[in-house]
Amino acid sequence: MLPTKRAEGDEDRLDSDGGVKKVRIGESAVGAEAMVAGEEVSGGGSGNGSGVAEIDEDLHSRQLAVYGREAMRRLFASNVLISGLNGLGAEIAKNLALAGVKSVTLHDAGNVEMWDLSGNFFLSEDDIGNNRAVSCVAKLQELNNAVNISALREELATKHLSKFQAVVFTDISMDKAFEFDDYCRSHQPPICFIKTEVCGLFGSVFCDFGPEFTVHDIDGEDPHTGIIASITNDNPATVYSVDDERLDFQEGDLVVFSEVQGMTELNDGKPRKIIRSRLYSFCIDEDTSNFGIYTKGGIVTQVKEQSILQFKSLRDSIREPGNFPLSDCLKFDRPPLLHFAFLALDKFRKEFGRFPAVGCGQDAQRIVEFTASFNEATIDYRIEGKLDEKLLRLFASGSRAVLNPMAAIFGGIVGQEVVKACSGKFHPLYQVIVMDYKIFYATQVCCYLTKMLPLSVLLLRVY
Repeated sequence: MLPTKRAEGDEDRLDSDGGVKKVRIGESAVGAEAMVAGEEVSGGGSGNGSGVAEIDEDLHSRQLAVYGREAMRRLFASNVLISGLNGLGAEIAKNLALAGVKSVTLHDAGNVEMWDLSGNFFLSEDDIGNNRAVSCVAKLQELNNAVNISALREELATKHLSKFQAVVFTDISMDKAFEFDDYCRSHQPPICFIKTEVCGLFGSVFCDFGPEFTVHDIDGEDPHTGIIASITNDNPATVYSVDDERLDFQEGDLVVFSEVQGMTELNDGKPRKIIRSRLYSFCIDEDTSNFGIYTKGGIVTQVKEQSILQFKSLRDSIREPGNFPLSDCLKFDRPPLLHFAFLALDKFRKEFGRFPAVGCGQDAQRIVEFTASFNEATIDYRIEGKLDEKLLRLFASGSRAVLNPMAAIFGGIVGQEVVKACSGKFHPLYQVIVMDYKIFYATQVCCYLTKMLPLSVLLLRVY
């Protein structure tokens, strides 16, 4: 079952200048004016009148199987802002519209240029000269009529962020990012902040979900269970399972007992901690010396705990990024260099008001120098030795491009992080990831194929 298209008569409302302001598809002119003023306007989606979103089980059956009913309710009640409708922003918006959040607000103060058509698949030549966010609303709405899609084209300020549960920025200066992240952290409840960008074959994602973010279910798996064969009267007590059943419990897990005969004191529903775990037995942090003697029966079930994650602010993460998740074990030294390179690019854009020109050696050299200065100013994460200047020049040369494959990769990553932020399901990205696909530069591919050619010839001879 697919989301229905908009009904006839739904249209974007125009302001006095002929442009579209913050208007939802199909809402009244009064509602449109209220949205421009920043007031809450209800519309779109389905509800039961009590503030709890109803779930169309036919439409979302697969999501229900993965996330569960409670997580889906939290997701359906979430409002998301996406600022920057380049190719990456379009991918993120598409993913969230299909996921089924309550509303997606698209923000972009710029107009469509010919350059944008190479990355944003919602745009066409007819949109050139129109606002980027407004131009994407109609086509994005067609993907899921149950999600409210709206556009905001004025300059973004902190006052606009208060109604959202998550905000995503794809094209923002570091100074503005600091301002918005500080506001999101101080807001009650905190607003989940994500900053991401794609520059040619390089990309980065930063997540800050607030000082204390609750993950209701870290892995999404069903609680592990086991059938009990015997329990010792000891301190600590040892629990044995039946011979042919391996246990999936780990040290630190909490478990509860039920249907135990003889040692009925364990049937009180109190979670007990596993302190040692083996394939067919485990020890619990409990003295059962004075308990009844175990006779038979019993089931042990894992208790899934909520996890509280303490995110660092963007300012602190810039100074101390921590351990970077590795996308390629052969590039363990690459993430810190790219971290400094993205900072250098922000400094370049701040000083010159533009991206480095393609193939310009002078601009590329400035990126190399800025990167080196950031590296020298760092103590704990300083890169020793000479920096990879060839990589930095490739980064600078293609920094303006938002390629569709890269937008698809990072759009999927960020879309999933927004779903985690809104639903509290699964462990989120903590907190910075930078990735590159340098091998796909033409010269790199040719070198790779040249090296692989002798092996290919050898394989052909063997087979």
